[in-house]
Amino acid sequence: MRKNFKIVATMAALLIAAVGVITFEACNKKDEAVKDISELNTPELSFMDKEMIQFGEKMKSATKTGETMPLEEAIRNFSNYQNFRLCDASRYSIDIERLTIEAEITLNNGNVNLSDLYSLYESNKKAIKDKIMSIEGDDKAVYCISSKIYNNNKDGGDTRIITEAFICRYHTGPGMPTPFYFDENLCWVYNQNACYGCTGGKAVDVLSERACALTIESQGYGCPAGYRLVFYDFVDLYLYASEYPDTNSPNGFYGLIHNDYEALCLDADDMLYYLNNIYNKILEWNISQQLNGRVIVFFQYIDFPDSLMWATYAHTDCTYVGMDD
Repeated sequence: MRKNFKIVATMAALLIAAVGVITFEACNKKDEAVKDISELNTPELSFMDKEMIQFGEKMKSATKTGETMPLEEAIRNFSNYQNFRLCDASRYSIDIERLTIEAEITLNNGNVNLSDLYSLYESNKKAIKDKIMSIEGDDKAVYCISSKIYNNNKDGGDTRIITEAFICRYHTGPGMPTPFYFDENLCWVYNQNACYGCTGGKAVDVLSERACALTIESQGYGCPAGYRLVFYDFVDLYLYASEYPDTNSPNGFYGLIHNDYEALCLDADDMLYYLNNIYNKILEWNISQQLNGRVIVFFQYIDFPDSLMWATYAHTDCTYVGMDD
């Protein structure tokens, strides 16, 4: 029995030693692979920088039959990578052009081939660059990019990916009025076809623009000199008028504009009431998202039969890595 025990113990020791050699060699190979990516040798890199650089290299080096990734994880990383390589989140302006890109990508058992993902990145990048070139003026920048899964065909085949790029323009000229000031001599229309005498413009567009100026431009995100601000890991929050009861409403029962009861034209007091409600709700959302380390990225107030306010939040990172040409 003792001899058998010694043999077993000896074999176990040899196996442990062999595993150690294999692990050591695997680590060495991984370290060699990391060293081959020259960008990773920069000491100023953050954890997110390293993650994105390695993800980009995986996409570039992938073959048609090579590495895959589950769809949701792939698109989350893909959206983050586009922001990492193409955006400067410090360059916000209320003068925004939104570019929507629709594409299809093939699934195999719920997975995406990384080579297909890289082809989509190159295609999106070209479309965004072309859009920037078509916009007048020299001072413009891509503020942020968000890619989402439109339909998830888990059984295989093609799934649609919707990418939205927000491009900001900068120009001199008269600025926007003080956000909380509404001229009492003007009125604003909810349904553009319902009131031809409303001289203040479309109510939801004006409220959306004012709310953006109050919440996003005033955030003051910043990075040290030589770094660039980047958003990643986006989440969206929505609120319909019918989900926002308010007995103080001057026009009915809701804290947002509702088509079922709304007057054809809104006066200055109506607009101020709605802007205050929108702003207070955004502040409430901001506080809840700050607990998760996210900040507001974009806000829009849009008209449906039941109007909708929508805000996008994200984590931030200051990157030392340059943008993709």
